[in-house]
Amino acid sequence: MEVVCRVDGKGRILIPKEVREKLGIRSLVKLRVEKDRLILIPVNDPLEELTANVVKGTSDVAREIRGLRRVAEREALREVEGRWS
Repeated sequence: MEVVCRVDGKGRILIPKEVREKLGIRSLVKLRVEKDRLILIPVNDPLEELTANVVKGTSDVAREIRGLRRVAEREALREVEGRWS
């Protein structure tokens, strides 16, 4: 597949919908320059992946978040206490 895209005055390129869908491009891409070529690589948004995994693997999201928050608070207290010892 080959398409011609316009670059606007701010350097933005609009990637056509059919190209985005074919490559799985959502909100992030990695841009790499190799010699005289520009390469765009789709990148999964880490927040979207985390949200999908938490929701998919949990029956009670609020309970899980509370549990994770308690663990994080305990670890933070240990860290602070260790610095003062």
